[in-house]
Order: sequence, then C-alpha cells, then structure tokens
Amino acid sequence: MLRDKKIRILMLVALTVVLCSTVIYFQLKNLPVSYVQNYSSFDKITLGGDFSLIDSKGHRRTRQEFLGKFLLIYFGYSFCPDICPLGLQNISNTMEGLGRDREQVVPIFITLDPQRDTPQHLAVYATNFHPSLVMLTGTFHEIEDIKKKFHVYSARVASQKTPSSSQDYLLDHTTLIYLIDSQGNYLESFPHSTPPETLIKALNKHFVRRSKL
Repeated sequence: MLRDKKIRILMLVALTVVLCSTVIYFQLKNLPVSYVQNYSSFDKITLGGDFSLIDSKGHRRTRQEFLGKFLLIYFGYSFCPDICPLGLQNISNTMEGLGRDREQVVPIFITLDPQRDTPQHLAVYATNFHPSLVMLTGTFHEIEDIKKKFHVYSARVASQKTPSSSQDYLLDHTTLIYLIDSQGNYLESFPHSTPPETLIKALNKHFVRRSKL
C-alpha cells in the first residue's frame, strides 16, 4: 500500500511538471516575439538594418551616414517617467567616460511614440542628455519598420490618472541598449540599467578587436 501511494504521488508530481511546462510554453508562444526576446540572448538572431528617420533638427538621417562608427541605440519615448531617462543618462555618462574614444561612437535615441515626439519636442528633450545623442523620429510606418528590424516590442497603456485622454498614455516597451559595430552589424545588447563602466568596457573590447583587423 505504501509503495503504491508513493508511486501515485510521483506520478502526480510528474504530471504537474508537464502541465506547468506546457502552460509556460504556450504563454511564451502567444506573446509578441520581441517581448520574449527582451529577456533572452540575441546572439543567434539577426538584428538591425537600414533606416531613414528624422532628427530633432528636421533632417533626414540614414544608417549609411553612421557607417564607420559604433552605435549605441536605445528605443523609448520622451514621456517615459523613469526607465528611458535612466537608460539615456547611462548612455550619456558612457559618452563622457569614453574620453577621446567617444569620437568612434554615436549614441542614438529612436522614439516609439512619433505621435507626440515631434522633431521640435525631441530638440527640447535632447537638452537633458549628452550633446552627441542623436534623437530620431518618423512616421508611424517608419517607426514600425525599424521596430521589426530590431525586434522591439511596444504597446500603449492608458494612464491611471486620465485613461480617457488620447494624449495621456504610457508605453510598455523593450528596454535594451543595442551595440552596433562600425559596419552596421549587431554585436550585443544591455539592460537600460547597465552602468556606464560596463558599457565602456564593452566598447573598449570592440575597439581593440577592430584595431587588430
């Protein structure tokens, strides 16, 4: 009797594990691909590509003009209350800490909220960060295109204060900093909270690698 009871318990535990694994699998499967990838490695995934967007001065900028430079790219929006400012501040401090090597790097902010982040608005927002930071916006379709190329997820959520206002909303979005090499190829990504020292170390590693080629 005791042996049979133990066997039934083990079978119940095994069944529970299988069911839980199945539920988790289908939950992840039904999530947007970019949302799942926000918490995993991009090592075997091709990211990035051409883009044509508008900067805070109203000039159109393309990926081709940045070839020869390393890029630190962050996707966010200016009305973000905390995550985006932290990410952009870490990038700004990274640029300060690079010294003369900062000439090899272009930091880029791409808005996920083109409706509110106009070039004029981004010009004001840019004053909070390092002067080399390139602020980019564009049409809805242009932003959607670059999001797909970087597997970036974003979704609008209503503000708890005034959920009925069409202009008062937050965005749930991918919060990674993407490092792109001088040929436009994806190298690696970092959480927005990554300290400048870590970003500088990563960049220096690739600077050295490029100098040996």
